[in-house]
Amino acid sequence: MTDQNPQDDDIFLTGEIVVLRQPDIDRDVNNGHWHRWFNDPATTEYLVHGVFPVNRAQQAEIVAREIADPTSLLLVVLERKTSRHIGIVCLKSINFALRSAALSIVFGDRSVRGAALEAVALITGHGFDRLNLQRISGGQHTDHWRWMNALELIGYQLDGYHQHYGIRNGQKYDSASYAITAERFYRLQQQRGGTICGNNLDDLMQQKSRKNKTAILKQFLEDLYGS
Repeated sequence: MTDQNPQDDDIFLTGEIVVLRQPDIDRDVNNGHWHRWFNDPATTEYLVHGVFPVNRAQQAEIVAREIADPTSLLLVVLERKTSRHIGIVCLKSINFALRSAALSIVFGDRSVRGAALEAVALITGHGFDRLNLQRISGGQHTDHWRWMNALELIGYQLDGYHQHYGIRNGQKYDSASYAITAERFYRLQQQRGGTICGNNLDDLMQQKSRKNKTAILKQFLEDLYGS
C-alpha cells in the first residue's frame, strides 16, 4: 500500500470517511508521527498517557506487543481521501468466555469531522460480527462528555460514574464509563437500514445531544446516597 492509495489489500475495515488496517511499525511508527501524539499535552489532556515521554523505539515496542497480544485488536485509522494516519482504535482485554472487550481510542489529528465516531462504529461492528462479542465498554474523563454524546449516536450508553478516578494538574477528576451491547447495536443498525451510521454520517452527527448526561448521572448518585 502506498500513502496515495488507501484502497489496498492491507485495508481491514472501510467506512465512508476512514479506513482501518493493522499497524505497520516501519511506516506508522519508525517513519511516522505516532509517538508524538503521546508527547502532546493537548492529545493526552483527557487520557492517562502523557506522564512519561515516549520515543519512536519505545512506541514500536508497545505496538509490537499489542499486535502479538491475542486479547487485543489494534488498528490504525486513515483518512480515506488522503490516507493520512490520524488515529488508532483498539479492542483490548478481549475475553471470549465473557464475550466482552474494552474500547480504546486515540486521535492525534482531530481535523476530520466524524472520523473518530466512524472508526469506533467500524471496530464495534467487527467486534460483534466477527469476534462474537456481546458487550464492549470504555471510559473517559467526565469533562469529555461531548464525546459520550457522539457515541450515543451509535448505541453506546453511560454505564457508571467513578469519583476521584485520578489526579491531573493537581486536581482530582472523575471518570464515566459507557458500554454497548450486541442486542442494542443490531437493533439500531436494523432501524437504519443495515448500517449503524445510517445513510449519511454528517446527518447522523447533527442529531447529537447537547445535554451533559454525565453530570446528570453524577447528580443522581449524589442524591441517591446523600453525598
